[in-house]
Amino acid sequence: MAKALQLHLHEVVDIVGQGARPYMQENVVTFDADAAADRALRLFGTWEVVGATGRWPQVVNVWELLDGWEGWRRLCESTNVKRAQNAALGEWWDDAYRKRSGGFDRLLQASPKAPTLDELVADGVQGTMFVHEVTQVHPGAGARYLRAVREEWEPLAAEHGHRLVGSWEVLLGDTEVITVWATDLDGHISLQQAAAEDERIATWRRRSRKWTTRWHEELMVPHPGTPLAAPA
Repeated sequence: MAKALQLHLHEVVDIVGQGARPYMQENVVTFDADAAADRALRLFGTWEVVGATGRWPQVVNVWELLDGWEGWRRLCESTNVKRAQNAALGEWWDDAYRKRSGGFDRLLQASPKAPTLDELVADGVQGTMFVHEVTQVHPGAGARYLRAVREEWEPLAAEHGHRLVGSWEVLLGDTEVITVWATDLDGHISLQQAAAEDERIATWRRRSRKWTTRWHEELMVPHPGTPLAAPA
């Protein structure tokens, strides 16, 4: 049986000063999605970008859209079409803008065999460090690339303590995919060291260019207590 459609919202949030941890705790983890987003969202994860690997200060959030396209409809209505009438959201924005200056959002659709959050939690999947990849693909090649990631790259990455927790095509466009991996610092360093010695990794990098035009990865640290965050 085919897995039900999984839609997610991917947010890249530009943070003011040292507001990353307060923003994640006060505006993400304790965000009342039922009141402000009409029961459309469940938190998948919130992470602080490791400044030495990406833009800083920055937070990345991924939200699970409950009820697929019906959840997307409720979210758009409550946070945009009827935003002026949404008192709970208005209060949230007043507070959030003290900690953030802007951001960039993407609507995502999970690849067909991607695990759900419930499955990941049931399997005990956690990480103290996460790898966040934004990959540019040839127009329309996203699904084929993500299938190759699952079949060819994931087994190699797993040898160095990496678990694929999210693989998504970016909707409203056809040239981007997002992948997120759970690991730890030792796993990250092990994979980077192996890249210079393991011909299988070099072969994958060459082969992946069949579908991709460029990619960038950065490290992220999860907020404590979120579903996939391991104790530091």
